[in-house]
Amino acid sequence: MMTGNSRLSAWRQFREEYDPNTGIEGILQEFAKIETLPRYIDYYTPKEWPNVFDIVYEGYICQSGLTLILTATMHELGFINSDNLHFEAISNFETGKDGLVLRQDDLYYNFLPGEAVDANYVKENSAVFQKFIITSDKLYS
Repeated sequence: MMTGNSRLSAWRQFREEYDPNTGIEGILQEFAKIETLPRYIDYYTPKEWPNVFDIVYEGYICQSGLTLILTATMHELGFINSDNLHFEAISNFETGKDGLVLRQDDLYYNFLPGEAVDANYVKENSAVFQKFIITSDKLYS
């Protein structure tokens, strides 16, 4: 079982050693290997979301927690260039999980493990509960 410090070290090592030539697909494939746990984070209250370091340290690896960590990783590695991040709280009919997904342009991340899917796919395979826009600094503070 990993400790909080070992999870933080593993995440830092992944970001430091990531080859940008792999593209975003490499990030998605690595995150697809992570098994999500039951819901820890209340996705209806973005002001109460823990920062990504606390999520990793405490092991809050639910659907929403994993989406926030994935978003921070994509942001840090330059795959997200906007300071405004768009999230949707959804019920996913494909996976049976509820939680946050990231929407960037017309693609959704962490809807299906290891994939980016388009808006029509999300619309046909989920119920959207709520939409949020947060600034990228909220991920880290």
